[in-house]
Amino acid sequence: MTKRLFSLLTLAATVSPFISAQSDSKVDYADRQYLGNIQAGSNNPSALHFMPITDLADIHVEYRHTGGKFHLIDEGNRLNSWIASFSGMKRIDKVTFAGSLVYDNTSESERSWNNTLFVSDRNPFIIGDSLKSKFSTETFHLDGSAAYRPSENLLLGLGAVYNVGSSATQKDPRPEIKGMRFRLTPGVEYSFGAHTLGLSGDVEWLSEEVQHTVVRTTTKQYVFLFQGLGVFEAKDAIGYRRKYNGTHWGAQVQYAINPTQEAKVSNFIQVAYFGEYEDAVDGSGNSRYKGGRYSGSGFSISERFRLRVSPYTVHNFSLEADMADSKGKWYTQRSQTDADGNLIYEVINESDNFTGNFSSATLRYDFNRLNEGGIPLWQARAAAGINQSVSKNKLYAAKESYTNFTCSAGATKRFPIKKGWLAANIDAAFMMNLEKSLKISEMPETYSKIMALYTRPAYNAASTGYWQAGLGLTYSLPVRILGYASLLEISAEGDFRNATKKVNLLGSDRFYAGGKVGFIF
Repeated sequence: MTKRLFSLLTLAATVSPFISAQSDSKVDYADRQYLGNIQAGSNNPSALHFMPITDLADIHVEYRHTGGKFHLIDEGNRLNSWIASFSGMKRIDKVTFAGSLVYDNTSESERSWNNTLFVSDRNPFIIGDSLKSKFSTETFHLDGSAAYRPSENLLLGLGAVYNVGSSATQKDPRPEIKGMRFRLTPGVEYSFGAHTLGLSGDVEWLSEEVQHTVVRTTTKQYVFLFQGLGVFEAKDAIGYRRKYNGTHWGAQVQYAINPTQEAKVSNFIQVAYFGEYEDAVDGSGNSRYKGGRYSGSGFSISERFRLRVSPYTVHNFSLEADMADSKGKWYTQRSQTDADGNLIYEVINESDNFTGNFSSATLRYDFNRLNEGGIPLWQARAAAGINQSVSKNKLYAAKESYTNFTCSAGATKRFPIKKGWLAANIDAAFMMNLEKSLKISEMPETYSKIMALYTRPAYNAASTGYWQAGLGLTYSLPVRILGYASLLEISAEGDFRNATKKVNLLGSDRFYAGGKVGFIF
C-alpha cells in the first residue's frame, strides 16, 4: 500500500504544476463551485463549462476509521481506510477539462453475508457466507470529463468513469472478489437568451467475479445464494465461482434559467430515467448454473432555485425525488449429465419471484454569506426527507416494508487566522420510522435460522430510528511550493450515531473519525 500511495502522490506532484500555476485563492473551492454554477451536480458533462474556478489541482491523503455495531447486517463492525486522491481542472481556449484519480485501501472487520463489490444495492441475488471475517479491499477510481464550446450557443460534453477493485479474506470460506464498472456519458447543451436546454445519456458496464476456496476441508463450508428477503440456496463453498455481468443505461433532460454566476435569480431542473440489469451465473464451461437475473428501472427529478440577494448573500433551495422498481427472475433448474460426462443444468421454469419498490424525496435549504473574495464566511443548511421501501418474495409469501423520515441541520463558520483560514462546522441529524412491517407466512422450517440471523436484523437496521451529531475543523494556509502558489489544507472530523433502540444481533451505536492533509494549487 505504501508504494502505491507514494507512486500516486509522486505522479500528482509532477503533474500539478502544469495544471495550475495561478495565485488566486482556492479556499473552500468545492462550495464556491456549487454556489457559482446553478448546474453543479448535473449529469450533463457540458455543465463543467460554467464552473467559476477552472484552474486548480487538489492532492490529498486521508485516513478514516468507523466503528460500532449499529450498521447494516452485511457491513463490518470496524473499517479503517487510507485514501490518496488527485483531482484537477483546466480550461484551454474553448475546452474545459476535469478529472480525478482516487486510491482506496480499506480493512473491514467482522463482515459477513455479502461477498460482492460493485453489484447494485437493489440486486437481491447476493452471494455470501455467515462467518464473520476480515476483508481487505483495494479500489481505484478514475474519471475524466470535458466540455467544448464550438459556438456561443452550443456546448458539447463527454465524461467517463472507471472503477476497478479487488477484495479478499483469509478465513474459510475464502472469497476473492474482482470487479469493474465503466461508464460513458455524452451530453449537449443549447442556449437561447437566458435559457439553456440540455440532453445527456449514459451507459455503464459491470463485470465482477467471486471465487471461493477452502483450505481446511475437514469442516463443511457453505455459501448462500440469496434471492431476496433471506430466501436462499446453500452450496458447497469449495471452488464455488460466481460471475456477474450487467448494463446500466440512462437519459436526462436539463433546463436552466440564468445559469451565469452573477445572476440574481437562477433555476435548474433535471429529469432523468434509468434502466439496468445484472445476470449472476455460477460455475464455468458447460456446467453453468443461472444464479438469477436482476432488472430495474427508475425515474428522478431534481430542482434547484438560487437567489443571490447581493454579491455577498446567496440562498439555495433544492428538491430531489426519485422512484425505482426492481425485479428478480429466478430459474428452476435440473441437473443432468451429457454424453461426455459433463454436469449441465437445464432451465425448466423461470419466474419473477422478487419485486422491490423504492421512493424518496428530500427538500434542502442552504444559506451562504460571502466576503469580497467570494469565500463563504457563514454557512447554514437544513434538510428534511422521506423514503419508503417495499419488497416482496412471492416464492414464500414474504413481504417487508418501511417508511422513514429524516431531518438534518448544520452550520459552518470560517475565521481568518494569521495568513490562513479556519473553518469550524457542526451538524446534527435525526431519523424516525413512520411505518414498518415484516410478514413471512409460508417459509419452510429450514429457513428459520437464516431468518433470525440475517433477514430480521437487516430489516431492523434499515428501519430503526437514530440521532446523529458531528463536528469538523479545516485549516487552510497559503504556501509556495517550487515557486507556485498553493494552499496547505489540514482537516479533522468525526460524528456519532445512536439508535433509539438496540438492534438484535447488532447494536445501538456507530462512530466515525477521520482526517486528511493535502495541497491545493
